[in-house]
Amino acid sequence: MSRLAVAAACLVASLGTGASDAVRHPDVCPGKCDKAITYSLDPQFDEEERALIQDGMRVWERGTGERVCFVPGGHDLVIDKLERADDLAAWDPDWRHHIALTKGGHIWIVATRVDDPSEYRALVVHELGHHLGIGHIEDATLTYMHSTINDTPPELCASGRLPERDARAFCEVHRCTCAY
Repeated sequence: MSRLAVAAACLVASLGTGASDAVRHPDVCPGKCDKAITYSLDPQFDEEERALIQDGMRVWERGTGERVCFVPGGHDLVIDKLERADDLAAWDPDWRHHIALTKGGHIWIVATRVDDPSEYRALVVHELGHHLGIGHIEDATLTYMHSTINDTPPELCASGRLPERDARAFCEVHRCTCAY
């Protein structure tokens, strides 16, 4: 395909919305890991918590068609474990109402406030969504991005899959032009 054809495909893909406008050429849609995020985890997380955090990362990786990937050993994202909610006070004036917080390249999780593993993973998926630039979503039932963890549908907690609404939000923020 010539450069002109690729440019035309990009232009056509940028007009309008929806999967029908998707570009499928490999030079335009490189696919895997367009956005690599290096991360480090607080050594205070236990093995189960680490596994749930990594599961949450895989939800975003699979759900975005692997456009985003999380790579251990860096500082694009630092995830810290807090024992008490008031430890959030330094970063969040509304800390009494939160069990986690995402700000800049940090996620703080008050681990003692979540004891159900599927809810913990849902919390991680939610906070990773914020790190990826996605705000709260209230116009859909199936989303991890509701403003409270209690509003996360049980089927999402159980399945560990990214719903279409959250994937679309990712693409709105990151200007995806390729089908997934």
